[in-house]
Amino acid sequence: MGRRAARGTAADGDLQRAVAAELPALLRTAWLLTGDTGRAEELVQVALSRAVTRGRLAEGAALEALLDAAAGRRGRAGQALVPADDGFPDGGLTGGVGDGVAGGPLARVLPDLPPHRRADVLGRAAAGPRAGPARWRLSDEAAVADLLRRRRRTRRWRVGVAGAAVAALAVGALLVAPGRGTPPGPPAGATAAAPAGPSAPPDPSVPVLAGPTRGSLAGDAAFLAAVREAGWGARVAPSPDRRTVVYAGDTPHGRAALLVGRVDDDLRGVWLTGPPGADPAELAPFQPPALGPGRPAPLLLGGPGPASLVVVAAPGDAVEVSDRLQVGPRGTVGRTYRPVADAAGVAVVPVTTTAGGTGVSVRVTRDGREVWRSGVGGPRELPPPEAPDLEPLRPGGTPPADRVLAQALREIAVPLGVEPEVLEPVLLWAGRFPLDEVPGTAVVVVGRSPGGGLVVTTWAAQVGPAGAGRAVPCGVQTPPGTTEVSRLVVARVCDLSEPEREPSPAGRWLVVTAPDAAASMAVLDRRGAVLGTAPLEGGSAALPLPEGARTVRTRDATGAALAEVAVAAAPSAPFGDYGPGPAG
Repeated sequence: MGRRAARGTAADGDLQRAVAAELPALLRTAWLLTGDTGRAEELVQVALSRAVTRGRLAEGAALEALLDAAAGRRGRAGQALVPADDGFPDGGLTGGVGDGVAGGPLARVLPDLPPHRRADVLGRAAAGPRAGPARWRLSDEAAVADLLRRRRRTRRWRVGVAGAAVAALAVGALLVAPGRGTPPGPPAGATAAAPAGPSAPPDPSVPVLAGPTRGSLAGDAAFLAAVREAGWGARVAPSPDRRTVVYAGDTPHGRAALLVGRVDDDLRGVWLTGPPGADPAELAPFQPPALGPGRPAPLLLGGPGPASLVVVAAPGDAVEVSDRLQVGPRGTVGRTYRPVADAAGVAVVPVTTTAGGTGVSVRVTRDGREVWRSGVGGPRELPPPEAPDLEPLRPGGTPPADRVLAQALREIAVPLGVEPEVLEPVLLWAGRFPLDEVPGTAVVVVGRSPGGGLVVTTWAAQVGPAGAGRAVPCGVQTPPGTTEVSRLVVARVCDLSEPEREPSPAGRWLVVTAPDAAASMAVLDRRGAVLGTAPLEGGSAALPLPEGARTVRTRDATGAALAEVAVAAAPSAPFGDYGPGPAG
């Protein structure tokens, strides 16, 4: 290798490290500004290209270039953008829940955006760090490759679309908002979920659910022959001679065997589970969700408390386990994963569960590329959640339904790997939906995560006196732990439309709770126009969602503005960042 080539290789390595350091914050900021994955990645590529052209990628130059591009400015190398207020009168950015933007990088560009775009940015920021893409197509390797292609193609500055040059590489997902601190560091041997492309669909040509049998009982021919004859429950099973025992083994919390076979070209499978040392006839069937020939298969045995996790992947796959979701003191949300599999692609791992389930997530990579990430399930039946006796912090006049309060607490406790009482829960508000038939209620519950951040969840329900009915989650936000609970302002959409129909405006409600100094509120659209006003009782209310609602502005008894917060949409995925794969 010549000197010029060696210098080029070293420079490319420096560029790779610099891009890897800057990319997570750039992608998050770009998504907050655009609200679209493709446009955000495009904006990041433009910003990186500008920064490299100027010879200043580090020390915030790329972020400065991104803000310039978002505002339509070319900027000058080294130009500092003057921080400004948010441009919203009467309360601005104060009093919200979720990502704050006052004083951060977004505050620099907000004054240059039209009012409707400012409202959009504030809405996405207030939705919290879990909002936005869980994974990106744009990895640091793809970004560097594109920059090198641009450098070879021309030395002139150019704004262009780099989406066609983006390789779909994936190694994980980071759900940590830039500028809000860092989640707890991973233990030795662990890796944080990293920004990358989407998980590749598992390749059915890679044998996962195939022989030879793996596990501690793989050499027990008599057991394998007997377990092929065992029943599969109510489901039609393939004949014993067409069944493959993929896994058979003992764990500290039970014996398990995974069998698959085909019925009319349809792949079917079952986990057979029982106590340690159980005979094949004593094993009970458990149907795994979304079984696939190239898809890893997890199983959870035991609990609550200590339990055993079995993961069957392809030989050579890297299997990693995250014990729970982490919410840091600044409200950052993320997971760390530790490697657990052997060379055969099988993992038997001790984990801890709660009475309501487990916060465990499993990630599988193949040749350095994530192919699967999911929560885990097993045969243990979960008991119905129990509601603690909590008095609302804010007046509402409606006692909460025990069922919805219990489910709200379970929703935030299980992903964090703790029992609900550990969160020191506070019932911020409980109120009523003015429905004609079955009464509707809403609750807003606040807990403190083991990592120090607050976790705020909103639920809505139609539950009769006997407890029958339905309850739906309206979303979770994670403000910093230093936030005073009494000062929280929450504005969320709760969708109570009929489950057998498409969501309709008739079933969508706006739930607002604020300190009791708030006497009324105005609902604004994306351009800042007032869609309607409503009184607040003790600072709170639940009312039909006005079409086009983007922000809520609360006012005191004199009409003075107190706070303006974005209306957070109904959740698109369960709280916990388990991954897109199935959990049983």
